[in-house]
Amino acid sequence: MNSEWIQPPQNSIEAIVHGMTIADGSEFDVRLTLDQELVLHHNARIEMNEGKEGLETFVEQNHSDDLRGAGFSLLSELIEDSRIKSTWIEGSATACIEIKRPHPKAKIAGGFFHRKGMLEHVKKIMMNIENLLSPLEIPDRNTVIYSFDSETMEAHSLSGIQIPAAPINPSIRTWGPSPIRRAMALPSYAKRNVLQMAHHWRDNGAPVLPLALKHLNSWSKYLHLGRPYSFQGKSLELLNKKRQGYPIHVWPTPMKIEKKIIAGGFTALSDLMDPTILRTPQGQTRWMKPGTQPLSPELEERMNETTDENNAKKLFEKASQGPTWNEMDLKERQELIDRLGTRFYWPDIQADEGSPPWEIPRFIGHRGAGKTFKDG
Repeated sequence: MNSEWIQPPQNSIEAIVHGMTIADGSEFDVRLTLDQELVLHHNARIEMNEGKEGLETFVEQNHSDDLRGAGFSLLSELIEDSRIKSTWIEGSATACIEIKRPHPKAKIAGGFFHRKGMLEHVKKIMMNIENLLSPLEIPDRNTVIYSFDSETMEAHSLSGIQIPAAPINPSIRTWGPSPIRRAMALPSYAKRNVLQMAHHWRDNGAPVLPLALKHLNSWSKYLHLGRPYSFQGKSLELLNKKRQGYPIHVWPTPMKIEKKIIAGGFTALSDLMDPTILRTPQGQTRWMKPGTQPLSPELEERMNETTDENNAKKLFEKASQGPTWNEMDLKERQELIDRLGTRFYWPDIQADEGSPPWEIPRFIGHRGAGKTFKDG
């Protein structure tokens, strides 16, 4: 393990490889270029402080070759990387591919208050993703498409693709400073509580529920009329009993609560992906592969105890020597599923030769290796 880690730029191939390698997978963003390619990019505006000569302001207004020349990568390039092939395409790491919508000023899919063309734009991105990935025969339960768009599931239905999709909650618009966008999202918190969202999106075909942490851990969770739920305590137990294993992905997950998020049966999306940080602020030993290299109950208990740096290194090394999901036989997989199922009130799930069930908590790198650029 390196003594010093240099964080790669968000959504770069190196960042996504990092999340796929040291954790259970990566969440990353794609945008549709002027020539219909999918570029790995988060912000509506070009993520460069200088050197923008020759580029239009908004990503979607540019050709893929110009963006590549400025240092950005395409999804088609990502899937050719040998490390991605071994971890995601041929392994059991998870890719959460978030569709980014264009800024209204880009004049690509509608203006500030009119959505003309947005549904078609999201649908087109979904179809492009599937066209790239379908020849690769990526295992089931390795890939899900995220989107903040309120009509994600309608776009998915119209696209006819097989890769599953899930709307991110709350629904956030495409323009304005981050604080304003978050403020404008408040009505989404009042619409449904966490359990109601789980039931609603399950019924609408989403395999997971990507959820802002504020739904579980802020005053925002009290805006609706239904019962509020938390990631701990009695309300968590009640939530787990009633959602019956329906997977919830929580973002962002601060390091100080990442253990509780995983222990609560949720998937954690983290911006702190430094592999040299072995202990949480509480002194517990970190483990970022609960889904692809699950711990034994005994080792998990030891790693959840407060310890010093030297002992944390020993515990981490022991965990690293444990079997991966791909190395486990069907009996071992079933024993893990049954143990977690009893703990989290899942229905019966049968182990198979595929990737971990969506219900198994994962640790996912947000934008691959964490945020490195101001949102905008």
